[in-house]
Amino acid sequence: MKIKSLSNDESGQGLTEYLVLLILISVASITIVTQIGGAIENRFKAAKEKIQSISVNPGNS
Repeated sequence: MKIKSLSNDESGQGLTEYLVLLILISVASITIVTQIGGAIENRFKAAKEKIQSISVNPGNS
């Protein structure tokens, strides 16, 4: 009788599902932030190069 009641105990299942969901959301968030961060870094580098080229050659715009 005890074995049957243990096999029907699903109290830890919900916690496990939340944990898996949390891990998936975390991985997706990290991936997105990394991609956006790379794009922003590239734009700042391009802006910096443009500003430096204007500073070095003020007659060329």
